[in-house]
Amino acid sequence: MTPRRPRTPILVETTSTQTAPIRKLWRVTLRAARALRAINGEQVRMWELLWQASRLPAAQVGPLTWAPSLEGPRLTGSHLPTPDSASAGGPP
Repeated sequence: MTPRRPRTPILVETTSTQTAPIRKLWRVTLRAARALRAINGEQVRMWELLWQASRLPAAQVGPLTWAPSLEGPRLTGSHLPTPDSASAGGPP
């Protein structure tokens, strides 16, 4: 028998091995983006709850009160002057 020649390893590159790291990088990037989006949503919710909890209710003393509306706080009550009496210079 003749002695065997040692084989030298041959490196064969294919496109599938070249794109595997890129796909893995994209998966990691998308996972990180989803995690950051979830964290941001939690932080926004926390700040909204903190803002709502720290608001003081308007004093309800007297016939006039501030009522929330879509346009913002609105003064409501039974002693609001009418536009006619306000322009005539009468008592409020």
